[in-house]
Amino acid sequence: MRLIKTLAFFTLLTIVSCNQQAKNTPLNTAIQMNLSEYVTSYLKVNESKIALTNCNVIDGTGTPLKKSQTILIEYGKIKEVGSATSVKISEGFYQLDMSGKTVIPGIIGTHNHMRFPRGPLFYTSPKLYLASGVTTIQTCGTGNPQEEIAIGKAIEDGKIPGPEIVSSSPYFTGPEGKQNFIRFTNEKMVRDTIRYLTSMGVQWFKVYQHTRPEDLRVIINEVHKNGGKVTGHLCATTYEEAARLGIDAIEHGFIHSYDYAEGKEVGKCSGSRDFRSNMDISSEAVKRVQGILIEEGVALSTTPSIFEAQARGNADKRDLTALSPYYVAAYEDQQKRMKEQGNAWYFKEVWLVKSLQYDLAFYKAGGLLTAGLDPGLHNVPGFGDQKNYELFIEGGFKPEQAIQVMTLNGAKLLGREEIGSIEKGKVANLVVLNGNLEKDASVIRNVEIVFKEGVGFDSQKLIKSVQGLVGSAIDEKVFLGK
Repeated sequence: MRLIKTLAFFTLLTIVSCNQQAKNTPLNTAIQMNLSEYVTSYLKVNESKIALTNCNVIDGTGTPLKKSQTILIEYGKIKEVGSATSVKISEGFYQLDMSGKTVIPGIIGTHNHMRFPRGPLFYTSPKLYLASGVTTIQTCGTGNPQEEIAIGKAIEDGKIPGPEIVSSSPYFTGPEGKQNFIRFTNEKMVRDTIRYLTSMGVQWFKVYQHTRPEDLRVIINEVHKNGGKVTGHLCATTYEEAARLGIDAIEHGFIHSYDYAEGKEVGKCSGSRDFRSNMDISSEAVKRVQGILIEEGVALSTTPSIFEAQARGNADKRDLTALSPYYVAAYEDQQKRMKEQGNAWYFKEVWLVKSLQYDLAFYKAGGLLTAGLDPGLHNVPGFGDQKNYELFIEGGFKPEQAIQVMTLNGAKLLGREEIGSIEKGKVANLVVLNGNLEKDASVIRNVEIVFKEGVGFDSQKLIKSVQGLVGSAIDEKVFLGK
């Protein structure tokens, strides 16, 4: 009976399954010629051949900023990139002088839901992600896959503006997990559901806190058998156990690593959270677990901006301008409660600090660190991805390291060789920032143009179109264009 209900819940997926075909196919440059009028209303540059001159470039590979660079874009791909003296601009290229600006690869968010915990963001989040320089998102768990697949198809077809969407499954959890998740009470049901979701185009499968090691073993086995990948927000299963079982990625970094929790019971989401405050990030215990993750090829997808929102609680003016009145009121209520509770507030500042230390240690040890924002509270899609960069710099990352985490590392996790860096032959997903990002971390917010497959979107137009609407009634319906 549970299997029947589960399959019935996902029948609408068949309507839009064609969206998730293999992404390693050649770039569909025809999209540039078939954008809807609605999409073209948000464009700033729509030329088939573009030359960006006099750029500061942080290319995503971990290489420090290069000055006076020229980037040639031709039919949606990077034709050439190099010093202004070495790259020749042939006739027919539309030239843009980038003096005083920094160009980075399109951001790849690996924990980028299209909803807040309290409700969907179907209309506003695609625009905000793209406006903020996020050109690809992995949604990392969803309530209804058909919704995000349908939106992804509309973006792919040029009907609405937004990032490329890499789809996710609903949340899988253990028998004690939430009833609206897929609870592991029957192995056949779980395997059948995974196969069904895979046939509909779901590529990533998300496991949640109460997933036990024996549950995770079955899920990983079936997902890998069907060509997908598994990530998890863990607790009942430790990071070491998940790595040994073959998980592909783990969400949130240090915060949910119950490997270090005193009183942790095997197979149960239990144990003290004191490790979040007291753990020495340079300890051998941390090095050991991180070493296992690296040895097993497990990526960590960190989410510092939601931790900052929980620990510090201060929204930016742009966040509050974008949020609907309901969420502005919720923010004001959070501010009041934080002030009343003082040091008793649940999420500690030290947790954020330790998390950033853990991220940097993992990165320096050679681990594949990626990033997303995990939207919620006043942590707004796209804006939170930009805050991640600022927090990485605060935590000791160099600019080129932070950009690598947010771009090329995400591409590696998704198995996407054609995106993630500014290199010859790659897809022209680029972000133009007004200012020198190497000298000022806040420049990450100063987005002027976002090139997605060589098409230049006007960041400010996209942002203005959703002011005051994030989390409003308009966000509750799937918007597929005009």
